[in-house]
Amino acid sequence: MQILKALVVIMGVLIIAGFTFLGVELYKRMNDPNRAAQQAAESERATPGREPADVTLDVPAGSRIGEIVVVNNRVLFKVTLPQGLDRLYVMDPRNGAVTATVTAGKPIP
Repeated sequence: MQILKALVVIMGVLIIAGFTFLGVELYKRMNDPNRAAQQAAESERATPGREPADVTLDVPAGSRIGEIVVVNNRVLFKVTLPQGLDRLYVMDPRNGAVTATVTAGKPIP
């Protein structure tokens, strides 16, 4: 009889732990901004007839686009300017908007 009581208690604890895990996981997934952005991007891709964004960067002639890195829901790429400076651009790929630019280095004399 004591074994049966112990099994019932252990199973009750496991059920409570399982529901707690499910609740915490659902809460984390509902409040994850990257997941929401990913779902929005997927729904935009599924929309028929959507044209890709045409983005023009404000860089002088002779600039070269270098390394491109995707970080979460942003695209980071390096542009080498003709003066020898490097400029980093952070772009939102969903709408093509450049959200930040950083210029690094000194001009080459």
